[in-house]
Parts: sequence; structure tokens; C-alpha cells
Amino acid sequence: MGIINQVKIGQAEAIALLVTVMSTKLFLTYPLIIVSHGGSAAWQIVIISGLVTLVFFWLILKYIERFPDRSFPETAEYISGPYFGGLLVMLLLLPWLFELTMTFRRFGEMIVIIALPETSIGLIMLIFFCGAGLAAYLGLSTIARACHLVFPFTLGAALLIVAFSYSNWDTDWLFPIFGNGPWITIKEGVIQSSAFYELSFIYALPLVFYAHQIKKIGYTSIIVTTVILTTMVLAYLLVFPAVVGEEPYLPLYNMARSVYLGRFIQRIEAIFLLFWVISGYLWVSVGVYGLCHILKDWLKLPDHRPLILPALIIIFALAFIPQSLPDAVLTVQEYFYEIGFIAIFGLPPLLLLLAVLLGKGGKNNVEK
Repeated sequence: MGIINQVKIGQAEAIALLVTVMSTKLFLTYPLIIVSHGGSAAWQIVIISGLVTLVFFWLILKYIERFPDRSFPETAEYISGPYFGGLLVMLLLLPWLFELTMTFRRFGEMIVIIALPETSIGLIMLIFFCGAGLAAYLGLSTIARACHLVFPFTLGAALLIVAFSYSNWDTDWLFPIFGNGPWITIKEGVIQSSAFYELSFIYALPLVFYAHQIKKIGYTSIIVTTVILTTMVLAYLLVFPAVVGEEPYLPLYNMARSVYLGRFIQRIEAIFLLFWVISGYLWVSVGVYGLCHILKDWLKLPDHRPLILPALIIIFALAFIPQSLPDAVLTVQEYFYEIGFIAIFGLPPLLLLLAVLLGKGGKNNVEK
């Protein structure tokens, strides 16, 4: 059985944490990827992705309610046995590790491009590495409180970019209204819902939340994130036409650079760099903590902290496999969003179906 007396986080902190990690991708290449698939209808893809994620969260909720006192590795082994259950845990961990590695690399590249072009990316990522490791060591409650504190400022910075870019808006860039076609928009909306993969934190680590709050935490986080992502992608399309918008590697940064409020108010992107870096730290910290915590449950260890340093070394090494920022972006675009959808959102429905067929969970959950 799971460790019942472990530290839990409250509703407000949990929502702030999930919204922060799900929306941080805006500071990287998410708008670029969405625009490259949907053209002028990219904002519709975000809405469809949010709706699809709501449906999958309903299945996730049913799965959690059936096993309210078990961690994901425990549930997977309880339903399908130690060998197939171990495979299911790996199907969760590998996409998580892949995205964590690529995001770690892209944030390092972002800092080099924006602020420190003469500094070695290895040094920058090492500093990132140390900060994320320290936060993961301090625990999830510390990270969640930091997200709760920082989120209003980060959101305010993003909304200011939208407001300041108003003079550059052109509604002609939103046509044709269906972009590359209705079918492509719908298909990509389903596939790109893997952009909400951080929601898997809820079913991967259900015991860190108060059970009666999980439903509200999940639905609120999805809706708030969908509104934020839709607003930012729509504003991005109003500033840059789709043909141009799929080119920059740091879309939101280029959007901020386009803001001109007079000769004395220029280059406002420098003001927001601090919030972007902090959001990156929090995202990587949550990812490292989650990865180590799931491994701890799977390996039946008493504490996740001894796993942090080995996990960070592996992540640091894997982050340098792509030769450059374009390679890292293409790797994510071509592989993760296509495969991650199945690996991340397919697991809870599969386990729920197996549990129903085998008669496990619910009232039978007290069985060993």
C-alpha cells in the first residue's frame, strides 16, 4: 500500500503547480509547433486539445477513484502483475524523461540566445541543474508554494506582452478561419493534447493530493491552462502570420521584441526574462521530483532523495544528444507529440479497463 502519511499539498498550491508546468511551454517552442500544424487555425487546436484532455481526465478520475490509496506503480503491478506492470511504469517514465531532457536543453539554449550569448551552454545548464536538484530535494510542498507565489507574476508578464503587442495586431492573419482544413485541425487537436502531459502528475502521484480535491484541481487546471494557451497562441497569430509564425524558435520572445511603445520604452523582453527563467526552474524541478518519486515507488525505496543526483546526471547527459536547438525542437515536434499522447493518456484508460475486466479495485481494493 502507498505511504499514507506523506506530505500533501493543498488545492490552491496544486492548481498553481499544474498550471505553471503546463503553461511554461509557451516560453519555448509550443506556439511554433502548434502554428506549424494548424496554420491560422492554431488557436482552435489548443481549444480542441483542452476539450480532449477534459475527457481523458474524466477517465483518469475514474481510475484514481477505483484505487484511492495506491501509487501508480502499485496499481499497475496489482492489476497486471509485476512484469507487465513494470512495463506500464516504463511507458510513463520514458516520455516523461524524454520531455524533461529536451525541455532542459531548450531552456539552456533560450538563456544563451536571449541573455548570455558568450557563455557556455554547459555552464548555464549546470547552474540550472543545481537549482532544480535543490528544489527537488526540498520536496514537492516547497516547489508547490513557490509556484503559488510566482504564478501571478508570470501570468501578468505574459498578459502584458499580449496587451503591449496590440498595436501590431492584424486580424487578416486569422484567415482562412480553418487553417489547413477542418479535418487536420481536429486531428491535430487530438494529437497535440499530449502538450497537457504534465497532467499525468495527478495519476502518477495521486497520494500527494487530498483525495476530495483531485477533481476540482484537475478540471480547474485544465481549463485555466487552456485559456492561457489559447490567448497566447491567438495573440501570437495576430502579430505574426502563420507562414512567419512557424519559423522563430522562441516565439513569445520574438513577440515581446516586436513591442515598441516609444523611444524610451523598448526591449521589454528583458524585463520578463526573470519570470521565464524562474518558470523553467520550477518546471524542471517538478519533473525531476516526479521522475524520482515514481522510481522510488516502483523500486519500493523509502525516500526519493538518493535518486535525485543520478537522475540529474542522466538528464544532463541526454540533453546534449541533439546537436543544436533546431535538432532539439525537431526531435520534440516529430516524436514526442505524436507518441506521447498514447503513452501518457492511454495508460489510465487501459488500467481502468483491465481492472473492470479482472474485478479489481473499488470494494476489492483492500485485497493484497
